[in-house]
Amino acid sequence: MRKIRTNIVNPVSPDYAFIGLDYVISWEDGIINNIHSYQPGVDLDCEERLDELCLPGLIDIHTHLSQYRIRGRYEPSLLSWLEKNVFPEEALSQNLDFAEKIATDFFQALFAAGTTTSVIYTAPYPQACETAFSIAQKFGARTLIGMTIMDQNAPSELLQSTDFVFQESVELYHKYHNVSPLQDYIFSPRFAISCSFNLIEKIARFAQDNSAWIQTHLSENQIEIANVIQLFGTDTYTQVYENAGLLTPHTILAHCIHLSPTEMDILAKYDCKIAHCPDSNFFLKSGEFNYEALYSRNLKIGVGSDVAAGTTLNMLYHSKMANYRQSVYSISPERLFYHITLGNATMLGYQDKIGSLDSGKEADLCFLKLPPEPIPEDSLISAICFYGYEFPVMETVIAGRTVYSR
Repeated sequence: MRKIRTNIVNPVSPDYAFIGLDYVISWEDGIINNIHSYQPGVDLDCEERLDELCLPGLIDIHTHLSQYRIRGRYEPSLLSWLEKNVFPEEALSQNLDFAEKIATDFFQALFAAGTTTSVIYTAPYPQACETAFSIAQKFGARTLIGMTIMDQNAPSELLQSTDFVFQESVELYHKYHNVSPLQDYIFSPRFAISCSFNLIEKIARFAQDNSAWIQTHLSENQIEIANVIQLFGTDTYTQVYENAGLLTPHTILAHCIHLSPTEMDILAKYDCKIAHCPDSNFFLKSGEFNYEALYSRNLKIGVGSDVAAGTTLNMLYHSKMANYRQSVYSISPERLFYHITLGNATMLGYQDKIGSLDSGKEADLCFLKLPPEPIPEDSLISAICFYGYEFPVMETVIAGRTVYSR
């Protein structure tokens, strides 16, 4: 058993987080068994870490493992960025040595940023996806991983036939679904431009029949939207996914920037989940996420790094950007913190086992070093979200196992 005397910050609801100064948290066999205020006569066997904060492990709802090395590669908009940077980089993952190296680097960087759960796209090769699972299993990562799916409108070296890519995705699902409590497979069509309607429909039907997770992109860029409408002959981008049956309570849609009110209502009708990627939206000048309108429809909104258009795996940075990218609407620090912890866990249906510091939950934890200057208690969560890199990660724990230590 480990027993640590420290300070805790625990999300309780979207607008409230509990702060416990000088608390003890202990865990054994991967499960948190006690959290209480320090008792001088009782808690003599603790590790002393009063210069740190203990948070629930951070959760990244949307990221691209195979793009990790091209963070910060400038291009003024989405489609040209894909052509110039993403497609050539993902093609390198045909080489299994490269795929293993980038997966290793990615997970090590993820843990060093305090992230304990991630939802990942790999390059569009079954072997690259299997390599990512192998490294995730070796390191003890909690993750959903999917092979990026494309059967049209992309370089030939990245394309597969509709039947092949569907069958490979199904085989990957059967191989990795429910095999480990820490990893699962997620079907990952890139976006409508690169996927035929036949492929989207086949994936949607299988996923619905098996209550499987799906992730894709929706309404990120105006040129993208125009291309989709022209390709599929629909009135809106969302209609393509609705017609194919892709919209489900297990569907995570990234970006969702340029949605009409009718499209927002459709997503709410199907209880879809939204991955807000503020840094990526800013970097590619894609537009401003209509947080207020989507939140008012009771849609579950999560926050993702979207590396590599997102420039870092640090989820505290992305919580800050989620507020900075709102030109008028303001999001409180408590809600920002909730989004990257318990909120993202709730999106995935994991709220009973991770996302907050509660007895009986799995010990997914992140320890941050406090800055030298004192911070008033009522400003602590604000400082965590907005300071940036002044809270270095000291240790990251997944299911009770240390996966990173500074």
